[in-house]
Amino acid sequence: MKKFLLFAAVALLGITATNAQVKFGFGVGYALPTGDIADFTDGGVSAHLELGYGVTEDIDVSILYHGEFLAGSDFDGESFGAIALGSYMLNGRYYFRKEGFRPYGSLGLGITSIGALELDNASTIDDVDADSTSNFSFRPALGFKYGVLNMNVAYLSAGKVGEGDFEQSVSDFTINLGLLFTFGGN
Repeated sequence: MKKFLLFAAVALLGITATNAQVKFGFGVGYALPTGDIADFTDGGVSAHLELGYGVTEDIDVSILYHGEFLAGSDFDGESFGAIALGSYMLNGRYYFRKEGFRPYGSLGLGITSIGALELDNASTIDDVDADSTSNFSFRPALGFKYGVLNMNVAYLSAGKVGEGDFEQSVSDFTINLGLLFTFGGN
């Protein structure tokens, strides 16, 4: 996977050398769990990093890494749950305006690595229930860009984990604030 991402980044930079509309962005945000993971997590932090190319003034294509860490405990303090999500995605963005305040819609498709941890208060390190898997995921978002300021609200659907009666859906909403630089265009 790392070799593929490196190849994709080098290929993207090679393409952009002829028409320098390179996009580079990063940011942080708040993650609010939805679906079944909301039963054992309360919220958390998110961060993202992207490298892209402006195909036209209205359309961007980028490679996006989006990471999240959600945690929570039950009311009596007897158990603690945490989930870490790491998404590698191909992201497309369409701007509805060409200048100034630029609202947009975007869609990311890719793979999300899901790592979960559940710990009971009486547990020793041997009793920790940890699980990890990777699923196909998608991430639609609505946001805006104003200058270099980039803000969006995104929904991540990372599929399901577990089996049978223990199958749980993994999804969340994030509110992200960051910077998105454009070199050679809008």
